[in-house]
Amino acid sequence: MSNVMAVGTIDTLVNKKNKGIMSTQLSIRDILQVYSIDKEVNRDLGYHRMPKLVKYLDSMDSSIGIFLPSIVLSYRGDPTSCYDTSSSSLVIPSNQKLVVIDGQHRIKGIESYLDKGSIEVQSKERILNSNLTVQIYFGLSKEDEKRLFTDINTNAKRVSRSLITNFDTRDIYNLLVRELYHSSDALQTVKVEFNKSRIVRPNNTTFITSVRLKKFINLVFFGKESISQKSERLIKEHYDEVFSFSNKLFSVLFSVFPSNPGDVNKYVLGHEPLQNAIALYINNAIILDNEAELTWLETWEDEVEQLRLINWSTKNRDWFPYMYTSRRNSKFEYQSFIETTTLDLKEVLVRKLT
Repeated sequence: MSNVMAVGTIDTLVNKKNKGIMSTQLSIRDILQVYSIDKEVNRDLGYHRMPKLVKYLDSMDSSIGIFLPSIVLSYRGDPTSCYDTSSSSLVIPSNQKLVVIDGQHRIKGIESYLDKGSIEVQSKERILNSNLTVQIYFGLSKEDEKRLFTDINTNAKRVSRSLITNFDTRDIYNLLVRELYHSSDALQTVKVEFNKSRIVRPNNTTFITSVRLKKFINLVFFGKESISQKSERLIKEHYDEVFSFSNKLFSVLFSVFPSNPGDVNKYVLGHEPLQNAIALYINNAIILDNEAELTWLETWEDEVEQLRLINWSTKNRDWFPYMYTSRRNSKFEYQSFIETTTLDLKEVLVRKLT
């Protein structure tokens, strides 16, 4: 085994002159070489999580790809002789192991995936040469490592996602939507279509496509369907807050919607004009500022929960003026919204809830 090089500045932790942190990227090949798991620091490995992780890794060749949060490691010992300040590079000797603080399931999942007999050599090499964001801590005692593990795994925000976005060059909305989906039980229950640009109604009851979900999020925060450079910048700068808020928003939203809201034979919620109208209503009701920063009402949950007062049934006559019959004269006939009625539908919501 050869030495591993990590490039990045070692920053001193606040009020901890003898402790530091480096944010960098390492190839999966290098991570698998240098990592070590200390059972006194980490909890026992949950092998029941491996199949789900392996299945997720199988989707890396999809159009949207996959996202893995940063791996957090601890460098035990003094790195002084191995760190070159002029080039900001750390040489990790072949006999030096980095203790995993957060990410053992991701690492073990990758190992399980690479051990699959069906994976081609070319694909395996591509994965091994792929980079992951890594945070390396220095100067931590074992008790420090245990506390850090506990902090990461009991904090809602976990390791700063804002830091991750600095290393991820993909579309920030793609990143947000993908991570939200894999973190939100609510979104997984109603289902999001990632592989197709449209949902064929009425038999497909998937609630929304990933493209429409990006628009929905942009409408909630900025009141516009089109994504601008400014909105991308604000989402990136406030990624932690946006992620946490959005995760809770979808939890609240789908708790007030009927079950299986994508069933257009029963409910009107699966149609894009109404989904956009709901996003605009939420934007007007709770977003306070989206110019220099992103802020919302402290009592925003109360405002969103008001949506439970709406009758979302296809039999509700309030919707009739804005609908037409889709796939007419076939066994798949159903009622859909005219595409240009988003603002009209928003006004229906306003009238009903004020």
